[in-house]
Amino acid sequence: MRIILATTVALATAAGTVLAQCPGCPKAAGHASMSMPAQTDGLAGLKLVDQYGDTVRMSEHIGMMPMLMLLAGTDAASGRAADVVQTAVSGQEMQPMLAYVVAASPKATAAFAKSHNLTGLVLVDQKRTALAAAMADTLPVALFIDRTGTVVKADTKLSAASVEEGMKAMAQNQEQLVDPVCGMTVTKETAAGSYDYQGKTYYFCSKSCKDNFVKDPQKYLAQ
Repeated sequence: MRIILATTVALATAAGTVLAQCPGCPKAAGHASMSMPAQTDGLAGLKLVDQYGDTVRMSEHIGMMPMLMLLAGTDAASGRAADVVQTAVSGQEMQPMLAYVVAASPKATAAFAKSHNLTGLVLVDQKRTALAAAMADTLPVALFIDRTGTVVKADTKLSAASVEEGMKAMAQNQEQLVDPVCGMTVTKETAAGSYDYQGKTYYFCSKSCKDNFVKDPQKYLAQ
């Protein structure tokens, strides 16, 4: 317990130091990097059971690494979607975490996972809580969630091409939407400014961060 508390204090202190060095940055309490983005608040709060009966807290996975989450049933359309995801992702060099959330009983979920050779997390969601949390009204639907915990694409008509597009969207947000000056996570919509440098666009949480970067880009890119 003491180790956990010490780690928490250290992380909070580090975050405070960054903000102190960046007067123009948003306050930590309201910043996306300090809390789960609104798009996945409900999903991250879920506790589901996997096909083996173990409890899985989604907050331990969402926002930790890019994730492709398929909300599915056990019908033919869901089976086709699961097959598309499996095939499309297996051919990618950089693979996201896969999570299949199946709106069915534990027995039916296990049978679905076996018949489609699913790899990754296979979760039972008999009451369709994930569907409600994602504010979706149809199954199947694929959610492409980047490292910040943001849903960058939702897809109800999956194909190899659409999965590839979703993967690119996850990678783009992961690579580009981090303020290179202070390390804060931003989005294109909420960024205070952007700057193109050597063929790449950088986004900033405040005008002061952008101004500092423009003065000496290599200083911050070398960090």
